[in-house]
Amino acid sequence: MPYFEVRGGRALALAAFSVALAAAPAALAAKALEDAVWVELAPKLEMPWSSELYLFASLAAAALAAPYAAISFFNRRYVDAIERSLPMFFEALEEGVRGGMPLVRALETAAKAVGGPLAREILAAVAQIEMGSTLEEALGELTRQIPAPALRRAASLVLVAYQSGGRVGDVLGAAAEMYGMLRSYEEERRAVMAPYVATVYVALAVFLLVATILLVVFISPLEKLGGAAAQLLTPLPSPLFKAVFFLSSAVQAVTGGLVAGKVSRGTVKAGLLHAVAMLVIVATYFYVLERLIEPVLVFSG
Repeated sequence: MPYFEVRGGRALALAAFSVALAAAPAALAAKALEDAVWVELAPKLEMPWSSELYLFASLAAAALAAPYAAISFFNRRYVDAIERSLPMFFEALEEGVRGGMPLVRALETAAKAVGGPLAREILAAVAQIEMGSTLEEALGELTRQIPAPALRRAASLVLVAYQSGGRVGDVLGAAAEMYGMLRSYEEERRAVMAPYVATVYVALAVFLLVATILLVVFISPLEKLGGAAAQLLTPLPSPLFKAVFFLSSAVQAVTGGLVAGKVSRGTVKAGLLHAVAMLVIVATYFYVLERLIEPVLVFSG
């Protein structure tokens, strides 16, 4: 999948598609609100509880964010593929220049040697040069379409090599070595941070398990005692606890997903897909808990 630049008309189209995607679950959430149970959190402060309401509201929020999250995910994969190819590209470019090729022809040869997304973009830049653009203009257009820091640095290095006269091979060789070290560092960092991303999911699972135990083992049975015992032990109804647990786990899912993206990829946007996935997991879990799991556990208890 090629890089999808989210700007101008594309951004408006993406926003319209997201709103259209969220319209159906939002309408179902509004309908479920009519049948929701309202519980008092504090004097003159009530909040609704309905597993269907929170399920559809969460799906609507996820639908709003999912298209942009998916595009960001595929764009990152595209940029990652380019960055993985940069060390080999500069090595091939150095060999071509040292073999006597002009820099533009060496760019084409090196791009064909590495293949993948980087080859597609470099060959497009070479085609612009052949149509009359300068090397600086072609590379500038490339970095404008794909605003990746590694690609901007690579374009700058190619321009420096082009302007350095007889030291082109030396500049390209140093660039190949530098990008090789940067790639090794990036892969090592991601390997080290991967367990922390898994920890975010584990923490959410533990929270949901604790909430289930509290609801099924303690709160629901105490509520069914009735009379003075219920007033003494659990003055608040179980729907209120469910609503509070759901909102707490939803906040944990969204913030944890964004933190996971920041930890693993260095940007909060990378965690948007994690946040969407975890929010859907939370909403689905509470719906299944109230409809299927809780009745079975309470009955068996």
